[in-house]
Amino acid sequence: MSPLLKLPLELLEAISKNLSVDDLKNFRASCRRIRDASARIIYSCLAVDVVGQGYQKTIEMLRALSSAHPAVTRVRHLKIVTLSEWCNVYPAEYTVFDMKLRHGCLNHSLPSETASFNRALQIALPNAIAALSHLKSLTLYTCNGDARWALDLVINSVVGHIALQEFSHFALGEQANLLPFITQAVTNLNKFSLSSYRIHGDSDLIPALIEIISMNHALSSLELDICTVDGSRKCFNTGIPADVSLPLARLVLGEFDVTIDDRLMNHFGSLTELRLGYTTSFSGADQYTPNLWAALQINSIFLKHISIASSHISTRLMEYLNSYCGLEELEFQHPSYNISDESPSIRDENNLADELFSSIIPKHSQSLRTLMVFSHLEYPWQFSVTRSAILAQCCALIKLGVCVERGIPGMDDSEESDGDEENSDEEEIDEEGQYIPGADIATNIHNIVRDVECLVRMAENLPSLEGLWIAMERVTSESICDKYVEEPDDLPDRYAALQYGLENVTPGQREQPLKIFIRDDVFVAKDGAWIIQASGPSRAEWDNMSLLSALRESGFFGS
Repeated sequence: MSPLLKLPLELLEAISKNLSVDDLKNFRASCRRIRDASARIIYSCLAVDVVGQGYQKTIEMLRALSSAHPAVTRVRHLKIVTLSEWCNVYPAEYTVFDMKLRHGCLNHSLPSETASFNRALQIALPNAIAALSHLKSLTLYTCNGDARWALDLVINSVVGHIALQEFSHFALGEQANLLPFITQAVTNLNKFSLSSYRIHGDSDLIPALIEIISMNHALSSLELDICTVDGSRKCFNTGIPADVSLPLARLVLGEFDVTIDDRLMNHFGSLTELRLGYTTSFSGADQYTPNLWAALQINSIFLKHISIASSHISTRLMEYLNSYCGLEELEFQHPSYNISDESPSIRDENNLADELFSSIIPKHSQSLRTLMVFSHLEYPWQFSVTRSAILAQCCALIKLGVCVERGIPGMDDSEESDGDEENSDEEEIDEEGQYIPGADIATNIHNIVRDVECLVRMAENLPSLEGLWIAMERVTSESICDKYVEEPDDLPDRYAALQYGLENVTPGQREQPLKIFIRDDVFVAKDGAWIIQASGPSRAEWDNMSLLSALRESGFFGS
């Protein structure tokens, strides 16, 4: 920042009055340069947000842009967050650290006001987009409340920009018609992203995607977070012409079949970031093994960013991660739904988790910036006092996420006599040798408190850490809300125990403030204690509200 910007305006005025003519010219020239530089920054990204701005301000802004406003030549990035009052999208990128949550009630205007706004939007929106002569990227969020015609307006307007390089659409409602990208011959894209898209049996989405990908030879970032409605996966790469070799650096895949062959490895030659959903599957072709991690290792493709669901965690993955140094991000994704599955057994996951903490994390400890270790089988991957010493080696961590899970009371770090262990085993194992959930709730709660205290103290000593995510989901829920427990409502809340452990740790003085994310609560240090900065309805609360609503509608409570 220029030293001039740090001075009070009164002082600048006093200085200007006493400058010579030549010095005054130089001073004014400096101010103009500062103004021009700041304008490029201020107007480089433009956001359209009907929920945040309201009908009137949204239309006024769009009309100003289409009326030769000086900002139009500055805008490089257009972000359309909401196009209606009914949409309460809050992009995930905004909720990482600032947490300005939008759980409040939305403004719902009169139907006549909405109709008037829609008529004005049909003219102002395409005119404004057309006026952005230097537009390079569009990020678009749509919900069920957004009209189809509004989405079509945006797409048809933006494909006319020959300088367009990036397109991202998060579709929580209507999906975009992608044909204009083909008919208008959009060929300069280096980023193409579709999120929360669904493929129906008669969908033409895949052929359109293949044609768009084939037309844009400079694609370095491809994000296809797509699922199929009928459960039949679509092939990702075999439809791409043989003469097309994409310089992919970032790839995000949803429900696709991927064929591992020489052509795929050519696309992966520059790959540094890979994110795979639970239902992404791989198969081998020719001499290739069907295992992705082995293929990457054979071709010396060493990723810096990996985010995968539990279905992709395997011994081959651990071997791959052990074969190089320099990993910056590793995320084992939190399951978004209950998994019924074919994943590794608990014994196998124990071995994989031990390998991760004893070998993989220490190997990449100097380069790791993000480490998120979640799994649908939490307890093998859980944080423990022993593992805190390993995580403490990761001095460059910015984001850390772990499970604090004591669903298996016998699997803690406390010292117990052999006799005690044998007695507890008798209580915790049923006749078939299977663990009975909910056998020792008190021990579980005690260990949660202890582990949280240890975790937060360790996190406080990581100098670069900005965010700590603490999760506790499936195993604990089954341990308490279980047929073996007569009154689960009378038992202590697991998250209350987790928060109690947090309160036992006095926050220290840090240059970089630490935020702790527990469920929907965000804790920050203030006046020597952890306080909730922002919060919203928990997942359980949302479920309860939905259930109560359904029961009321069904007449369960009577008239």
